[in-house]
Amino acid sequence: MAATWLACQVWADLDVQTSATVAALVCPVIGAALAAWAGHSGEQKAVAASDSSNGRSEVVYSLPPRNPSFVGRDIQLAAFENGIEERTSTVVQVLHGIGGVGKTTLSTEYAYRRLERYGLVWWIDAETPSMIGGQLTSLGVAAGWVKTAADIPSALREVRLQFSRTDRWLLIFDNAEDPAALAQWVPQGPGHVIITSRNPAWELVGEPVAVDPFSRAESVALMRRLSPTLSSAEANDIAGRLEDLPLAVAQACSLMNETGMSAAEYLKELDRNGRDLLEDGRLPTYPTPLTQVVVTALRRMEEESPAAVQLLEICSMMAAEPIPVELFTPEVAVALEEPLAAQLQTTLGMRRTLGWISRYGLARVDGKSILLHRLVQLVISGSIDAERRPEIRRTADEVLGNLCPADSKKTSSWALWDRLMPHLLASDLVTTRSTALRSAAHALAWYLIERGELERSRQLAATLYEHWRVSLGPDDRQTLSAAHTLGTALWRQGRYVESQDVTVEVYKRSGQAFGRDHLSTLNAADRVASNLRELGQPREARALHEDTLKRKERIFGEEHLETLGTAHTWLWIFEPSDCTRRAWPSTRRPTCVGGGCSATTIPIRCSRPMTW
Repeated sequence: MAATWLACQVWADLDVQTSATVAALVCPVIGAALAAWAGHSGEQKAVAASDSSNGRSEVVYSLPPRNPSFVGRDIQLAAFENGIEERTSTVVQVLHGIGGVGKTTLSTEYAYRRLERYGLVWWIDAETPSMIGGQLTSLGVAAGWVKTAADIPSALREVRLQFSRTDRWLLIFDNAEDPAALAQWVPQGPGHVIITSRNPAWELVGEPVAVDPFSRAESVALMRRLSPTLSSAEANDIAGRLEDLPLAVAQACSLMNETGMSAAEYLKELDRNGRDLLEDGRLPTYPTPLTQVVVTALRRMEEESPAAVQLLEICSMMAAEPIPVELFTPEVAVALEEPLAAQLQTTLGMRRTLGWISRYGLARVDGKSILLHRLVQLVISGSIDAERRPEIRRTADEVLGNLCPADSKKTSSWALWDRLMPHLLASDLVTTRSTALRSAAHALAWYLIERGELERSRQLAATLYEHWRVSLGPDDRQTLSAAHTLGTALWRQGRYVESQDVTVEVYKRSGQAFGRDHLSTLNAADRVASNLRELGQPREARALHEDTLKRKERIFGEEHLETLGTAHTWLWIFEPSDCTRRAWPSTRRPTCVGGGCSATTIPIRCSRPMTW
């Protein structure tokens, strides 16, 4: 037994507690005594003596060192208090959140603040479930429930029995991953259990308590405490860029204190080399930097679900905003590689894949969206090999482009457009090689027109047109679509001369490339005629509209929306009051009531232009 313990310390370079626990598992009879001795030998272990002044008995406790820089978290600390009093059964609360959000620090701070309310407080490393038994045995020995010579199975039975008979105890199971694996270790009795986990799925074990990043005020308070020379404005800027993730905020202060780096230099370096920056700034209370936390979780998850890692890599190419779950449906599986493609063939497979991501705390997943913290996203993106990055970028473009609604005029599609817009704008719409994403790009410009954001639409369409006419060619369909969108945005802004310059080119090139009866040519003709009318040439405008209308009637029929759209624009050339007097160049004529055309023929008023 002693040899086992000595080998763990000398050869394996393990600490006292871990050496004792390993020895206890190997030699249970003598090991319990050694584990109990180790439980009192490290600086993280202590027994509080009784307070003779108030007659309270001693508090037996084992906790990590307290974080002297702890700030905020008042709401979460108060949540621990709820339901503790007047309870005869075990209260189980589960703190869950992404890595680096401060779950362990929060639970430890609560234990120190409320130490006097408990008779026993014990912290257990629950990351490896097979090691929990030895730690509970150490607890039993320290509490006087178990003799030092007891074997572990007997000791565990006695510990469970004592928990059921004893009140005022607190157990903290830190960094647990699997609810099913931990459930057997949660004792029953009038006590309090806190579990920390990245996995949010603990409803069958205890009450989940979400731990989010700091509020901005908490971030600034911590930074000013750790780095007093920082101004409030500088702390606010850094915290904002780090999105208030506690570990990242503390690492930033540690790095600036160590190197003398200014706030401005730190922010510049974060832009230039963010992933490497997040590897620096080690903390005495949390020695693992954020990059290592995320990469370790990725590697472990890849062993369980390679498809989940593939999905996260695709998400890392998008904006740090909620990502619609609808992106990952069977329809997009053809654009994906295995094993993710196979998992997305069924809803169950897709949800299981998302479940692994949620379990490892790398993103927050709900029924509609996936949300990665910006820094977690940065680390995941930076972990992708340079050789693989273009292919993952292409896959993300295809997935995003395939979900975009085909018709941005339909108001029913606007909610989806709003959810997709941040990710579209975060993509490289100009240089993408994805045909689907290019189509989505000028559809987005049309959507912005429909929502009245004319300048944003004009800027986007102009950028697409200027670049695509070079990279794709001036006669490419998508180049001409971007130009037509630009012409429409300019027309809606009242910039008719500029609109006409662009639209005439589209009209000529489309006619040469696809013929005068092609829909893109006919729609360009509509826009040219509308510009002519605004530029004081109504006769030319009318002639072009009449020719276009006849062509559309012949090709599509009188009832087709394209035909009706041109008919509406033809009527609009005249004064609204003339709608009922002018000749209608078709066998169908709209009925105008109160200045507007009837819904049976044209769905909007005569006096308003229509974008087609």
